[in-house]
Amino acid sequence: MSDETLERLRRERGHVLPVHEMLNAVHPSVLDDYVRLSKNLLFADEPHSLDLKTRYLVLVGITTAVGGDPDGIVWSSRRARENGATDAEIIEAACLAALPGGMPVVEAAAAGLAKVGIFVPRESWPE
Repeated sequence: MSDETLERLRRERGHVLPVHEMLNAVHPSVLDDYVRLSKNLLFADEPHSLDLKTRYLVLVGITTAVGGDPDGIVWSSRRARENGATDAEIIEAACLAALPGGMPVVEAAAAGLAKVGIFVPRESWPE
């Protein structure tokens, strides 16, 4: 079934991530379970306790805090914006990651945020 899942993901998303192929290689049912879980947690329409905007802002913070997921920062920032988040909210979500992850993860996130046109203008920097 998961080869079908991989093809469906290619059609729906236009790509397949390495993690999808890796999970499929472990066992096709693992990929199927992962896809069901992510669809329910990330993509399901409401009602959930957290609305879509908030879910994606949380992911901005998480993908920033864990470091090593620049694509996740870009993806979750775009999704947050598509669901009504302001640039200021997205920046704040990323900056909250400084507490558990340290400033280097926030510095790295700045590059990802710039890719989606989110940045802090120079004129707003403190002197």
